[in-house]
Amino acid sequence: MKRNVSLNKISNKEFQKIFYSEIKNIKSIPKLPDCEFIHIGSTAFQNSIGEKIVDILVVVDNLHDITTFDEKRLNNIHYHRVAHNNKGLVSYCKIVDFNKMNYNTKLFIVQRNSNVHNNFIKFNNLLRENKNIFNKYQDFKITNYKKKANIKIYNQIKNDFIQKIIDEANND
Repeated sequence: MKRNVSLNKISNKEFQKIFYSEIKNIKSIPKLPDCEFIHIGSTAFQNSIGEKIVDILVVVDNLHDITTFDEKRLNNIHYHRVAHNNKGLVSYCKIVDFNKMNYNTKLFIVQRNSNVHNNFIKFNNLLRENKNIFNKYQDFKITNYKKKANIKIYNQIKNDFIQKIIDEANND
């Protein structure tokens, strides 16, 4: 069965509470490496369009510090590693429906000062500081919403779109 996907106009106040609650939950894991937590994605922005999923950027000093032991402890608080081909990124989702593979929170674990980390921060800042880029990204999500039926294709075109925005900003 496929994951349910729906676009919504987001009021981020309700998701800020979830963000802080999840951070508290994650920080309670014994011997977890030092982490920085940043609320990213649609639920981090007022009046954004997106899914009702809290995206959390988890920044660690060394990505290799996240071990199998940490993975098992994340499993204990209902986070499960997501299969991906991204280098420099480890993703976990908090699954709420295993039959449909629906989730309400996603962790993006990256190494501090890596290209992946810098790109997340750059794009997040561009969305916050540049209304034109924010609107362009909202339009992209609306236009490409139906492609989410194939999440791999959607993620690829989304990543290409984001990289293009970052490259354009770096050239300005």
